[in-house]
Formats: sequence, C-alpha cells, structure tokens
Amino acid sequence: KGIFGYTDLSDRFYENIREWMRQKHQAEVSREEIVFCPRINVSSSICVETFTEEMDEVIINTPAYGPLYQAVVKNHRKVVESPLILENGSYKIDFAHLESVVTDKTKMFILCSPHNPVGRVWSAEELEKIGDICVKNGVTVVSDEIHQDFVMPGHKHTVLASICPEFAQNTITCTAPSKTFNLAGMQTSNIII
Repeated sequence: KGIFGYTDLSDRFYENIREWMRQKHQAEVSREEIVFCPRINVSSSICVETFTEEMDEVIINTPAYGPLYQAVVKNHRKVVESPLILENGSYKIDFAHLESVVTDKTKMFILCSPHNPVGRVWSAEELEKIGDICVKNGVTVVSDEIHQDFVMPGHKHTVLASICPEFAQNTITCTAPSKTFNLAGMQTSNIII
C-alpha cells in the first residue's frame, strides 16, 4: 500500500543523490548542499529570483531551452544571449563573445550541460573556460545538468562544480531523475548549492 499524498523526504533521498553523483559522475556532494525542488524549471526560476536583482543581466547560450529563457524574463531580468557557433555540424561556445558580453550588471550565467536543444556534451576544457570567465567576473553559474546521463559513447559528462573548489563555490547545479528514468510525473528535482 503506497502513500500517494504528502510525505517527508527520507535520508535515503539525499543519500541516493550523493551516491549517484559519486558513482556516475565522480562528483562529491554533501547532504547539506542538496535542496529539494519539484522541477528543474522551478529551480532555475528560483535561482534567478534569489541570486539576482530586477534588471540584472543573465547570460544564456542560444539556441536555448525555452523555460530557461523564461526564468530570466518572468523575473524581470535582462537576457543576454551568447550564441553558440555551428561549425562542421557541431555547436561550439564562442568564448570571446561570452566574455565580451559580461558587464558590471551581469550576475548570472545559465549553463545547460549537456546542452538542450543542441545535444552537445561540453568537454572538461570547455567547462573550465566557462568557470574561469564566471569566477573572474563574479558571475554565478546555474548549471542545468538534467541531461547528465544522456551521453553518446565516446563522450563523458563532467559536473562543472566538480572541476575545482572555486567552481563549486560559484556554481548551483540542478539535477533530477526525470530524464534518466522517465519520471517527470514525480515532480522531483534537486539543487546542489
């Protein structure tokens, strides 16, 4: 007899996240860093609302997953687009452009890793460049990593926050079991801060 009403999260919820991140992505996460949230789309909106002020700038790589764009617009922040470059059938980040659009009003960069909709799995080197730019300029990264378990053979997902302590302190990682296990109806995600 299952319980289908309101329940409290057990310690096992947090331990499962910690185990998954450690075993699948070589990322160490403490229990205290995990915050429950019903959906990634809600997570991104909460992060924008909490860590920026109205009319602050938020950078997004385009093309972008619509709800990430809307998380910025609906919270009365300014979207700054950093278009991806399509080259030889693969999308790349234009790092010179990314750095050029950072101003003193830029407070956040929303990273989609792996990227939705283009499907790119960012390399550790690419993520390091993003992390360096954001740390250097005081720009908080919200890393939507909901597709972290969907990578083709020959590619490896790297959790941005796992690269170095400075990135961990500057990154909010959003994950969920919904894509990996087709559990969107459960309305379960987490924010790792």
